[in-house]
Amino acid sequence: MTNLPVPAYSAGNQLYKYNLVSRLGQGQFGQVWLANDLTLQRQYAIKILNAGVPVDQRLREAQIGHRLQHNNLVHVYQADVVPQGTEHVVILAMEYLPNGSVVKRVNPGNFLPLPEVLRVAKDVLQGLDYLHANSFYHNDIKPENIMLGGVGQAMLTDYGIMGVSANGQPTAAPNAYRLHMAPEVLATRQISARTDIFQTGLTLYRLATGISTLRMKQAALGWNDYYAALNAGTLLTNNDFPAYIPAAFRRVLLKAVDPNPSTRFQTALEMRRAIEKLSYPGYWSVRPAGDLFGVNGKYEYRFERATSATRASMAGFKKNMSSGIETRISDFCARDLTAKQADALCDKFFKHVVTG
Repeated sequence: MTNLPVPAYSAGNQLYKYNLVSRLGQGQFGQVWLANDLTLQRQYAIKILNAGVPVDQRLREAQIGHRLQHNNLVHVYQADVVPQGTEHVVILAMEYLPNGSVVKRVNPGNFLPLPEVLRVAKDVLQGLDYLHANSFYHNDIKPENIMLGGVGQAMLTDYGIMGVSANGQPTAAPNAYRLHMAPEVLATRQISARTDIFQTGLTLYRLATGISTLRMKQAALGWNDYYAALNAGTLLTNNDFPAYIPAAFRRVLLKAVDPNPSTRFQTALEMRRAIEKLSYPGYWSVRPAGDLFGVNGKYEYRFERATSATRASMAGFKKNMSSGIETRISDFCARDLTAKQADALCDKFFKHVVTG
């Protein structure tokens, strides 16, 4: 059934017992507002679901979210059905998380530094482990659906297209997030723990390399060729990672998005254990001006590269963050290089900063 036009709400409006403070987001499902519950005198993030589908169907998300009790899952406290003209408005009241989603944490290069990606990965997989143990499949894992809790923990939210299995077996997908659709979902419309793992792999890839990377690929390929590449295992390869992403983490992500479900990690716990083995002393990030810089211990790193019509040069520097003294690193300084040689030296420098 087609959704009806979205009502126009404004800050200061009262909707049932909620006074709307500020809009936090909007999508096809409806709107999310920060609101004061006038009966309990506390703030919630309320989700106002669009009309156009039966009330029972809209309440399903609240019923699932209310059952979830885990530090890495957003809890739904209550739900209300409010008459509005000839329709009914369904309102879900959830914990208000002022830090927002992980998308707000990306740097000017549109990605998260490696230590943050690894922390998010462990938290998301802990939440998924709980869901799967209770026969739930999230089915909508993406950067926008990972919130940051009060102590910085990553928390999955949005249970609108979650799958429920009576026995832990694959189950029909209520709907799908097209960009992260696993090949078997496209073929069978069935979701499972392993399709959640696939979505997690693509999500972490986007967080580590750039939120827009997959959207750009899809726009360039078109949906048919995009899904063909996913199915063939060629959408993401080792060459699709920047040099500052270590090889071991690349292997984890490529295993998670393997087109063959039996070749992926079989459980969220298995994938989390693989990520817990990864530890790196350094990382790269981007300044507001767009400059790439590295950090390892007490040192900050940068590089300069110059290219002429025929030759190139590369120079790596490290600065003691306490003293402010910067020095050249002779192993990563060279002139009269070909462009390919300069690329290789830059890549080596990136890896050196991350792995030590």
